Amino acid sequence: MNKDLSYGLFIIVAIVVIGLAGNMWSCGPVQVEGLLLVDGVSSIGSSDVNAPGDIYRYEFTLYNSGRDDIFITTVEPVLIQSPYIVSSQDSVKEEINSLVAAGSYVTVKGNIELDTADLSKEEVSGLEPILYVNVSSTQSIPFFRH
Repeated sequence: MNKDLSYGLFIIVAIVVIGLAGNMWSCGPVQVEGLLLVDGVSSIGSSDVNAPGDIYRYEFTLYNSGRDDIFITTVEPVLIQSPYIVSSQDSVKEEINSLVAAGSYVTVKGNIELDTADLSKEEVSGLEPILYVNVSSTQSIPFFRH
């Protein structure tokens, strides 16, 4: 009986030690420096009165979490392949040409035209035409002379 109790205690202590060791060796979340997409909203609504279809409106915020300023040249939401998207990939590319200082934000807004004539309201509300966002930027690198 005493031997069984010893094995049981050993197993419990081993589990606790292993659990603590895992937390002890964890380095926690890794800080990412550079541009981060920190906020975004979207909505689908009717286009102009005379135009058929709907408009997917989006707005998102990019935050420069790095130590250096970043010059953003273009922002391009990459669209899913869907017969309901009328807008071309080129038409959603935004020319930004703006410096985003370290610790600063830039907001990007745009519209995507949709042909939703054959869709139910539930299908329209479930449309998410943007896969991800491509950001083009330039970085100045100091040149050292010897």
